[in-house]
Amino acid sequence: MKRYVAIAFRHLLTDDLAIHRPELRGKAFVLAAPERGRMVIRALSPAAAAEGVTVNMVLADARALYPDLEVFDYEPHRAEKLLKRLAEQCLRYTPMAGVDLPDGLILDAGGCTHLWKGERPYMGEIA
Repeated sequence: MKRYVAIAFRHLLTDDLAIHRPELRGKAFVLAAPERGRMVIRALSPAAAAEGVTVNMVLADARALYPDLEVFDYEPHRAEKLLKRLAEQCLRYTPMAGVDLPDGLILDAGGCTHLWKGERPYMGEIA
């Protein structure tokens, strides 16, 4: 029987930035890119989401909601690079791991769970 594990990283890009810049942890910030003459939010931190900011929101509207919002440049291919590295690290749990853009991984779990003595320990180890 085919079994898969799907993993979603809701704040992949902003979590990565906060890891490399610890002063951003817990702060409201976004990654934005130009689109049709305006800046549009492409990724946001959990703190920005808590303030009502959303992905695809125009940056000017987000700043109206939260004036102290910090903004960084969005790098279009960064998510794919990060996910590929994470997929490589997941090969310890599965013979096949794939990138599921924009923010996920899919692991082939068929025939793997018995190595961890069941699904719960397997999932716990991945988490």
